Amino acid sequence: MPTQPQRQRILYLLVGLIVGAIATSVVWATTGGTAEVRIAARLLDDGRFEVGLQHRDAEAVDWSEIQRPDQRYLAPDAERNQWRLSSPLTVEIAAPETAVQDLEPLVAPDAPEDGDQADTIEAPLIDAITQADEAEDSDTESSGPVVTIGPFDIVGTPTGNRPFDEETLFCVITHGTTNDFFWYQVYSAFADGRDWNDINLRAEIHEFGTDQADAIDQCVEDGAAAIATTLADVDALEPALARAQEAGVRLLTFNSGADRATAVGSEAHVALDEEAVGQVAAEQFREREVSGDLLCIIHEPTNRSLEERCDSLEASYDAGEVIRLRIAESDEDAVSAIAAAVTDDVGGALALNANTAYDMAAAIHEDHPDIVLGAVSADFPRPIAMLHTGSLDFVLWSHALEQGYHAITALLFAHGTPFPREIGMFSEATQITIQPSVITRESVDRLRDQDNTFGATLPAWLNALELAIETELAGPEAAQELIPIVESEETEDSE
Repeated sequence: MPTQPQRQRILYLLVGLIVGAIATSVVWATTGGTAEVRIAARLLDDGRFEVGLQHRDAEAVDWSEIQRPDQRYLAPDAERNQWRLSSPLTVEIAAPETAVQDLEPLVAPDAPEDGDQADTIEAPLIDAITQADEAEDSDTESSGPVVTIGPFDIVGTPTGNRPFDEETLFCVITHGTTNDFFWYQVYSAFADGRDWNDINLRAEIHEFGTDQADAIDQCVEDGAAAIATTLADVDALEPALARAQEAGVRLLTFNSGADRATAVGSEAHVALDEEAVGQVAAEQFREREVSGDLLCIIHEPTNRSLEERCDSLEASYDAGEVIRLRIAESDEDAVSAIAAAVTDDVGGALALNANTAYDMAAAIHEDHPDIVLGAVSADFPRPIAMLHTGSLDFVLWSHALEQGYHAITALLFAHGTPFPREIGMFSEATQITIQPSVITRESVDRLRDQDNTFGATLPAWLNALELAIETELAGPEAAQELIPIVESEETEDSE
């Protein structure tokens, strides 16, 4: 049996529930009806008290199920003579047909005259949260999901105030083309993220910014809860993103356009560190004692991130000029355009994606073997095979899968964060940057080493690499067949 001090302490905790119950009754009374509420309490085996609330309106016969606030326990060793309040409960009661408009706001009762202040629960956190085994053994449903993590059993989740179900629409709209294996990998990560999180995800790829903007508008019209987009052509997207914000849609940006993420209302931006790409590339050229001009080959006409890579390369390289060569990914004469740009002053070239690297190698490697060739890529296995055969000197790994996985996680964060942007707590988009990794022929040799665990744990990948090396040696036409194609704009068809 509880002692007298314990019984007294439970009364203090009930105050929070009673105040809420009184407020509910007052609202109901002002609209012409009545409601009853009552407090439920029980003493647990470990000495704590647990409280809950039931209600019924005037027309109901049975009481509602016991509603339990997240903070509903009082520890046996709680300090005496301190007021304790539970976390709030929302009681839903159907209002009568005739409702009174513009109700005066309700105010909680004044503090006790003796000066005691109403404090939140000060007991250790474990005393203020649900125990998983109790939730499972309870006769009524829990007030929220229970997650055990480390020493804590957590009630609810960070997204508890912005729930989603199988009907909630999330959209991911990217720039790019379907013959770019980088995006094939990103969309594969989207498919994983969709299945792992069990969400309704629509993902589309568009070559032109205007089409990307139209897709964003369509997602807003279809009731999307949150939208993730790349900002390659941010000027084309900005009006559509403003309309999405006005509609209350949360925004997440990734890949291109980190410097404009805050301006368009993004909660967070996930991207490769584009400045680091140029810096690391310049370092690789210096290590190979490159002198003379560098070609920085840009394959998309409106992609801000590609310009940033060349900007950083130009700022970091001091042994010659950086010449920006602009080609279109779909240009059948890309090889000829690159070959025509090569002069006696060119000592190196950097391709900013894998497809461009293939054209660059075809245009330069055989006729100008002394020119150092680098590429930014996350493709496997062909660029890795090109390192082995010497048609590429280094690759800056751009982590396509990681960008896709992190983008889905950040998309759910954008939807789930409880803080509205207008209060200013997240006035700047959270920057989640990924550093490029340098891959060389030595890296490939280590992958192929018989003692390496790579071959044992991922034999299919090693087999694909060996085939790519053989195919690369057979010539560029054979190697071209290794490039997968994203068959559809929808993630369901791109797995």
